Amino acid sequence: MFSLTYDLWKEIIEVIAHAHDSLFAAMHQTAEELQLSAALIDDLKKKRELTITNDPWELQLTIEFIEDEINGFTIFLVAKEPLEILEEIKANVASDQGFSLEDIEGFELEHGLDIQEEIFVEIEESYGVTAEVRENVVIYELVIFDSQDIDNSLSQDLSAQEDYEN
Repeated sequence: MFSLTYDLWKEIIEVIAHAHDSLFAAMHQTAEELQLSAALIDDLKKKRELTITNDPWELQLTIEFIEDEINGFTIFLVAKEPLEILEEIKANVASDQGFSLEDIEGFELEHGLDIQEEIFVEIEESYGVTAEVRENVVIYELVIFDSQDIDNSLSQDLSAQEDYEN
């Protein structure tokens, strides 16, 4: 038996994050295939969330309104997973590396680390999907439309036009 090192801990995080690869690939594929029509957006604005597929994962569209000058909003593609599934994956990956969850927790306490936070950072960096825990459910979100991108683009275009005119 060997002891847990920071490099092994980081490797465990990467394996856990990549255990969700098929889910995140499905989210990205669904986002690419999705046609955001005015009717769909209006329906989403009324209902706040719409289930768009149940096979093999339930994926939903949700909308978050932004308090800005253009009455903006962000549309997310969302997948939910019971927290116990993530915990089971963590336990299995740790075990495959020869460690228990208690070993991981002790290492984290000793070094001021948080595996769950680091898993979520790895997921965001690798897949562009944010993750957070709400009421024992892990919520995975992929931004598929953000009106602030349009607002920022218009601001940059105006700024560039002003620079060109000067």
